[in-house]
Amino acid sequence: MRARTLGSTRGRAAVDRVTDAAHPIDVRAVVKRFGARSRPALDGASFVVKSGRRACLLGPNGAGKTTLIRILTGALAPTSGEARVFGATPTEPAWGVSRRRVGVVPQLPGMYRDLTAREYLELVRGVYERGDVDRAAQRLGLTRKHLRRSMAELSGGWQRRLTLAAALLCEPDLIVLDEPTVGLDPVAAREVIAMLREATAGRTALLCTHNLAEAEALCDDVVVLRDGRVVLDDSIEELRRRAPAHAAIGVREGAEAAVQALRELAVDARVDGARAVFLATDPEANLPPIVKALVDKGLSVFECVATPPTLEELFLKAVQTTAQDTNAHRDGEELSS
Repeated sequence: MRARTLGSTRGRAAVDRVTDAAHPIDVRAVVKRFGARSRPALDGASFVVKSGRRACLLGPNGAGKTTLIRILTGALAPTSGEARVFGATPTEPAWGVSRRRVGVVPQLPGMYRDLTAREYLELVRGVYERGDVDRAAQRLGLTRKHLRRSMAELSGGWQRRLTLAAALLCEPDLIVLDEPTVGLDPVAAREVIAMLREATAGRTALLCTHNLAEAEALCDDVVVLRDGRVVLDDSIEELRRRAPAHAAIGVREGAEAAVQALRELAVDARVDGARAVFLATDPEANLPPIVKALVDKGLSVFECVATPPTLEELFLKAVQTTAQDTNAHRDGEELSS
């Protein structure tokens, strides 16, 4: 297939070098408008997903997430800028090779009502020209009974398993997941997340989701879109390192006594049930001297726990900060006009 697409051994070698050396995803200043005068759905979005990293694409409704996924899969062309997958765009000869390295789990499974589940997997295998249908089906728990049924006869959870089996059939280097658990009941969603955790281990992945708990369970990095722009692009680990942790201290004398003593130490604490809680920017460095100071004040400390911020808290902070900056910028423009 490569020989027919590229036309020469030299062409194949050139394409292989590009696709092997490039980042799996490289989005460069992408703008997308759906009309000359319309507000852009994407407004200069740029980010990279490096090999072996699992990134989640987050953002409020209308942020441009689905538009970006469609551009990355070749379903849409950007108005300007470029989105490269393994170094290629849909307009370049290397695209065919690059695209065959990508498995896609769409938000809604494509319904080929006249095809059985097995026929659908065989169709996908023919497109990619590789893969073991039975192995992919077994991996996702699809039995012979499921494979004999038409796609429309399968429940939502089994349809999602089928689309995941199709995405993994070619053993892709990159998996793109667009809201993989949307519409599923909690039990089915939990099962799909467990399967995705196993399927994405050791692979590059881009997960587009509104479910922050799902993103936190599956991903290493986070890219946040707002109004078509990337407002945050970092690893979850680094974001947590920079963000303050939630610290809780319990003393036998009660939470009020702990809060009063902490405030005397210039720590802004408050009562939360039986504990005094506050933010600690560096728990390993900050908490031991705070505990010692409380003991020196005669308090009996029986608990000290630091909890890192959740992805939801990090996401909300990024979105709120960006909104405040945008409003301040607009107010400044109005004052200067």
